[in-house]
Amino acid sequence: MTSSLERSLRPQAATPAAVVADHLIKRYGDLEVLKGVSLSVPEGTVTSIIGASGSGKSTLLRCMNLLERPDRGDLAIADEAIRFARNPQGDIIGLDRRQLQRLRAKVTMVFQQFNLWPHLSVLGNVIEAPMRVKRLSRRRAIALGEHYLERVGMADKRDAYPAFLSGGQQQRVAIARALAMEPRLLLFDEPTSALDPERVNEVLGVIRGLADEGRTMLLVTHEMHFAREVSDQLVYLDQGRIAASGTPQDVFEDPRCRHFVAPAA
Repeated sequence: MTSSLERSLRPQAATPAAVVADHLIKRYGDLEVLKGVSLSVPEGTVTSIIGASGSGKSTLLRCMNLLERPDRGDLAIADEAIRFARNPQGDIIGLDRRQLQRLRAKVTMVFQQFNLWPHLSVLGNVIEAPMRVKRLSRRRAIALGEHYLERVGMADKRDAYPAFLSGGQQQRVAIARALAMEPRLLLFDEPTSALDPERVNEVLGVIRGLADEGRTMLLVTHEMHFAREVSDQLVYLDQGRIAASGTPQDVFEDPRCRHFVAPAA
């Protein structure tokens, strides 16, 4: 029998998927956080994941680039199925580290807390991964870094250090750092949750611009108006399961999640 993951990877598909998850299960001890989640993010689209705290949103996002290893299920990134090692019961017990390193260059993530290296300048933060992971020359990495710092409105801060930047500025640098890897998929984990209210719009504006460029993005967000505005696909996660998915209009009108999205309707 052909799995849904295999069908999603077929070359004749009208819109290839940047990442496909098929019945992902993730447990922490006896707690099952993800309960068989299947999700596909088509190339050139924006998918937003919404849901209450504790619903499994961030765990799903972290499984999508293997910062967390799922316990069961299948996953494909950039048209390549992940080669999981499994025990006789089918539980995932390991993965191919060389494959992981290769695929990590195709998927980058912007975290809630910026995670900039304090001992490096803004430009130093942006060029480090392209040089170390992609083995770019320093000259090429600097050219990319300057380009993407300009793109997020932080070119004038290239020589500053993170401690001297606002939260919104630090998050924009983190976005430039992710873009400098020139990934096929950008992941955002609540990118505005650690910001003061007056800094939220500057970060959302950058993300909105990236969406307008046709970049492939998967966002976990609590910004309902923003999710409705920029998303091609909206996924409502409830207690580790997808309760509703589809266009933003479909999800916002779905009776199963109207109680959650009603304030933004």
